[in-house]
Amino acid sequence: MTVEELLQARGLKNTGCRKYILGELLKRESAMSETELKESYPNLFDRVTLYRTLKTLEDRGIIHRIVLCDNSVKYALNRNHHEGSAQHTHFHCGKCDEVLCLKGTAHFDAELPKGFVLESVIVTIEGVCAACMRAARPRSVKS
Repeated sequence: MTVEELLQARGLKNTGCRKYILGELLKRESAMSETELKESYPNLFDRVTLYRTLKTLEDRGIIHRIVLCDNSVKYALNRNHHEGSAQHTHFHCGKCDEVLCLKGTAHFDAELPKGFVLESVIVTIEGVCAACMRAARPRSVKS
């Protein structure tokens, strides 16, 4: 889907800030922080406009927020594997800070107290990504 199609499908106007954020997220498979989103053009939009736009895109179900264990926040597109699922899993690399949305669901087997209703299960798996593992391997030195 294009940026325009994403906005149109959710009944949103095609504003510069919305187009920019969605364009950046469409370029990557990984989630992005506010700082990463602003990296290319730090003064393109003021902070309030950026936050309001992120909130609107989140409220309309186009993106979702990922809160990491250090309370930092990243944003990712809601791709097909998110629709209709109360469970959502992410992978966070502790070396490079990349966050990926994973396909499938985490197995969650907990009994809720009577009267409680499950709305969502959000799991973040902490570890080291393949690229960081490759970079960490000692390289053999040829004589």
